[in-house]
Amino acid sequence: MYFEQALEFIEAALYTKTSKKLTLVEKEILKAAWENQTYTTVATNLYLSVGHVKDVAYKLWQQLSDILGEKVTKPNLRLLLAKLTVAYHTYPLPNNTEISSHENFKDYISQLQKEIEELKQTKEILYQSRAFLESVLNSSLDGIAAMQAVRDISSGDIIDFSFLMANPVIKQVFERKKEDLKGNLQLKKLLEKFTPGLFDLFVQVVETGEPLTQELDYENDNIQKWYHLIAVKLGDGISLTMRDITQRKLLELELTRQARIDNLTNIANRRRFDEYLLQEWQRYKREEKPLSLILCDIDYFELYNNIYGHKMGDECLIKVAQVITHAAKRAIDLVARYRGGQFAVILPNTDANGALHVRQLICSEIEKLKIPHAQSQVSEYVTLSLGVANMLPTENVLQEALIVAAQKALERVKQKRGK
Repeated sequence: MYFEQALEFIEAALYTKTSKKLTLVEKEILKAAWENQTYTTVATNLYLSVGHVKDVAYKLWQQLSDILGEKVTKPNLRLLLAKLTVAYHTYPLPNNTEISSHENFKDYISQLQKEIEELKQTKEILYQSRAFLESVLNSSLDGIAAMQAVRDISSGDIIDFSFLMANPVIKQVFERKKEDLKGNLQLKKLLEKFTPGLFDLFVQVVETGEPLTQELDYENDNIQKWYHLIAVKLGDGISLTMRDITQRKLLELELTRQARIDNLTNIANRRRFDEYLLQEWQRYKREEKPLSLILCDIDYFELYNNIYGHKMGDECLIKVAQVITHAAKRAIDLVARYRGGQFAVILPNTDANGALHVRQLICSEIEKLKIPHAQSQVSEYVTLSLGVANMLPTENVLQEALIVAAQKALERVKQKRGK
């Protein structure tokens, strides 16, 4: 028995009892059942969700069970039809349809031919639509894909995903060839390698129906990439859209960096100093470790500007900034331009002795510069006054207390040098 014969029998039986005709989706479901194919195949061919196909199939099996007087399911369809069609060919359909008469049978065949022609036209339209959709997907600058959930047979839990469709950009994102992105590819390991926790987020989209919008960063071969991701529930899976936003993120990071860098000396500015001091104060309050601060002031810098001009003054600031940065060279140390001719050095996890050692390094290196300063009242060269403060951050003390302590130490040094 051929599928066409089985389909003819089902259509005749359905029309006899309900005066209804099979839809295109129902015919494809019957064909899939006949050829032992999955509902996913039907959904893919017709660009429908698997959930919708399953809903149509459930109603179809109920309707056929009522009409044929036996329970019809996807697995038993072929065997059941083989048995029933024997009776169908032996005994004509009920006379109330009268299609067994010659004239009405001709009308019936004519109607079938008309429906076949309509089916051909529908298939052509579907083919053109599919070709158009494929062209749009392949030319998109965004990564677009559809993924089907893979569930555990016993528990029903989602244990993986497989690609139903993926355009070229998605293949580039996941660094896979076209043949590697077929429906049987298991994606959990790939998703977790791409971004830890991404698989669980996709599962949540399928189970809750809530869409996911997120920015992801991914590093491969020392190349940093950023993507904007949107995942939406599609049947028993998700539709995925990914856009490369790397250039935008790099620009944002550069603007953020510039907002925290002093344009002249290219070291941290006052804004960055305040942020970092608060951050480290909170950290070492938890860890109960010391934090040191050095405030550096160029002696008689205003007079230096008046004599040598602002251009020379800027060059002096740049050289001093370089010397201080060289002295405080740990990755966790921060050198910032505090204001005008003042600089600040934050020394995390550094006790008083360590801070005094850095202070001495700065003074020694400044002396080596030998930048002339004719109006200085303490030396013929540019010098620095340095105030050092060290504290153990506690719960009831703010980070400003460290600044105040360093400022007082600086004032004492200046008063002493003035005398």
